Amino acid sequence: MELLNIRDLPDNLKGKQPIVFFDGDCSLCSSSVRFLLKHNNTGNLYFASLQSEAAMTILKLAGKGIQQSDTLLFVESNILYSYSTAALKITAYLTYPWRLLGIFILIPSGLRDYIYRLIAGNRYKWFGRKSFCTTGAPEIEGRFLS
Repeated sequence: MELLNIRDLPDNLKGKQPIVFFDGDCSLCSSSVRFLLKHNNTGNLYFASLQSEAAMTILKLAGKGIQQSDTLLFVESNILYSYSTAALKITAYLTYPWRLLGIFILIPSGLRDYIYRLIAGNRYKWFGRKSFCTTGAPEIEGRFLS
């Protein structure tokens, strides 16, 4: 589990939290974003691909000088989470019964992250590559950061 405090967010990202950063070239990740959009009825989740300028800015501010293409990232209250912890933190923003998946945070992060990395390492082979595109719906477009 990574807990990195992000300070001094740029103006274009202030007030745009929580943010889900996903691999924009991954079919599994794209399907996951669509799932999150469907089950986040309050519309309070924002999204950006890991290939975006917003992701690079966040990683730089968090002191992450490495590529994070093998993980989902989640920023909440200026804290950056990765791997299974990021996925489980996101469940708090979903509708019932999906939010109950957050109980898996009780499993030690080493075991959770092992399973997460196994899936992430094979995601292109198992699910393929497909660039993410939105539906063009205005209520969704505003939730995606550049």
